[in-house]
Amino acid sequence: MLPINEIYKNLKLDLPDDILRGESKIIVGFSGGPDSRLLLDFLLTAIKNPRENIIVAHVNYKLREDESEKDENLVTKICEQENLILEKSDNKIDKNSKGIQEKARNIRLHFFKDLSIKYGTNKVFLGHNYNDHVETIMLNIIRGSGLNGLEGIKNKNQIILENKSLVIFRPLITIKKKLIEDLCIKENLKFTVDSSNKKNDYSRNKLRNEIIPEIEKINPKFLDSVNSLSNLIKKSKSKKKIKFGKYKGIKLNQGIKILSDKYAKFRTNSFLNRTHYQMFENILTGNSLSENLPENIKLFRNNYDDFIFEDLSEKKIKFKLNKNIRIPGKTILKNSTQIETKIIKRPKNIKSNNNNLIYINEKYYDKNLCIRVRNDGDRINSISNIYTRVKKVLSNSKNIKDKKNAFILESDNEILWIVGVKQSISSYVEKNNEKVIEIKFLENPIKP
Repeated sequence: MLPINEIYKNLKLDLPDDILRGESKIIVGFSGGPDSRLLLDFLLTAIKNPRENIIVAHVNYKLREDESEKDENLVTKICEQENLILEKSDNKIDKNSKGIQEKARNIRLHFFKDLSIKYGTNKVFLGHNYNDHVETIMLNIIRGSGLNGLEGIKNKNQIILENKSLVIFRPLITIKKKLIEDLCIKENLKFTVDSSNKKNDYSRNKLRNEIIPEIEKINPKFLDSVNSLSNLIKKSKSKKKIKFGKYKGIKLNQGIKILSDKYAKFRTNSFLNRTHYQMFENILTGNSLSENLPENIKLFRNNYDDFIFEDLSEKKIKFKLNKNIRIPGKTILKNSTQIETKIIKRPKNIKSNNNNLIYINEKYYDKNLCIRVRNDGDRINSISNIYTRVKKVLSNSKNIKDKKNAFILESDNEILWIVGVKQSISSYVEKNNEKVIEIKFLENPIKP
């Protein structure tokens, strides 16, 4: 076993210079267990002015009654001895509730986020170790993970929580659990032992206590074999480049970062997890054109190879409308809107600067005109003998907000006008027309 000062020296190589120089405060998650105890000891020796720059964070979930109190007492005692800033949070979780580990994780992340605002730092240090990394990969395989799941736990990653970025550092991710415990004992670093880790109530515990030990009887270096696979995946992924559209040529990881930033602006009350990143990768590699993300968010690639986030929970309900239009006269539509038609002499200037006013050919005077809401597959005669999808016309228009419920004026299944947006070429007034039909769309007409 290497001397602890040599191990710490190697760990320092991966720390940012501003942290080593004491130019940035850091938040350190400290449960009282051996992993976070060794992490805290390492950081005390590694960074300049640690007592000014380390904020210790401890959460008591009160799941193990007396044990939880002993954990908190030990953490408090160590911080007092080392003269460290300690922030504690009591968040009781019902031990009979479902998804305890996920609830605890959410509580921790929100606590770190609050501390990051209070102390003006987004750097968080956690004590995950080599075994945690391999166990995570195994759990992902069991649950049917994609390639992202085979990366396991990263030594550094970013999460977005309520529009706040947290950068997570895990310096001990290359050190095995047994070595960490041995170092703590050798250096007389007091720690607590979580008795619940010996119970197989959770999948991770069953994997750790039963399955992996059995596999190690066949291959004593099983943990290293899984880690080697993880490194191959990371190396392969770091070389991947996007092959289409506006992101062509940039690395896949950069593309995922772009989508992560877009998502953070779009959804401010959530954090990114492995599921999000896998879906981002599916879109960027062209394996899918759209992905239904958690929390009812849809991500899709449009015709211009841009990536759009859509909140399906706020998606507007399409209403029904199909009314015949009086010529001349007024027809009441929806939400205080109406269509007004007149038969007039052909104006000298047939062009109108009003998007809600058009003139159409007199041949439609004796035909049935109706107004309805657009349907999928609608097409409008935009150029002679060329029909364009109404959906595409609307996507390029800034004149209408509710594009799903855009009004369509038609005659005998021929679209004459996407109201407020575009008139069909086939309905244009001709030179020999002495009279024309003037059609106005009134959004908030004044009542007489």
